[in-house]
Amino acid sequence: MLRLAGEHASGTIVWMADERALAEHVVPRITNAAAEAGRPAPRVVVGVPMVICAQGEVDGARAWANRVLGQAEYSPNYQRLLARGDASNVGHILAAGDESAVVGRLRAFRDAGATDLAVRVVPVGPTREARIETRDRTLAFAASLCPEL
Repeated sequence: MLRLAGEHASGTIVWMADERALAEHVVPRITNAAAEAGRPAPRVVVGVPMVICAQGEVDGARAWANRVLGQAEYSPNYQRLLARGDASNVGHILAAGDESAVVGRLRAFRDAGATDLAVRVVPVGPTREARIETRDRTLAFAASLCPEL
């Protein structure tokens, strides 16, 4: 599919790919296919689950991400993509923690070849109000990063 996307499309959108899967599999395959077809470098849109939370809440956020988004791990396509990287589940892909930690993780995706990020906010907290607060804080932070990333 990456070869076909490189030959005929403007790029690809991936989910369940960590930085190594991007850098070693997705980006080289689609980029080489585009070059061989005489096409411009393709865009690589990477879906990244994200939440701004206290550093002490990161493990819980990863467990929550696995609970609410983990069904994707059972897809054969996602299993193959996970196998190409270091992550074994969506929680490992989650960009979580304070603002500095999240920016660092998003930059790692950019450095691995992502041209665009599609953030999937994963609200966390013990109550509905806490989840709304982390959702709103994460969305505001993501919006503030647009010029930087």
